[in-house]
Amino acid sequence: MKLGENLKELREGKNLSQKALGKKLGLAESTIGMYEQGKRRPDYETLIKIADFFEVSIDYLIRGESKESQEKIFTEKAEKILNDPKTFMAARDGEVTDEIVQAALEIIAEQLKEGRKKKSD
Repeated sequence: MKLGENLKELREGKNLSQKALGKKLGLAESTIGMYEQGKRRPDYETLIKIADFFEVSIDYLIRGESKESQEKIFTEKAEKILNDPKTFMAARDGEVTDEIVQAALEIIAEQLKEGRKKKSD
């Protein structure tokens, strides 16, 4: 499992010590250390807390899938939903579902990220 490596990389990327991260997550410094060393695994609730804190998916934490590949998957799903004629018909008829809204938001978020990348280059 890549959890330990990914957690350490994310923590160091934010310039946090194990103690500081533990404090932010409500965990002991030793617990963070154990996760990073692979000697202990977080429960589901803690895994969600960690993913939310670093704004990554649980898949990224566990499998090491890059943020970019996750974003690409989400964008492709969103585009598929929005390009589906049934979706357009439903939206046109005023039947905007949570799925349509979520798909649109994912595409907008991706476009904003791309815009920020271009400005920083």
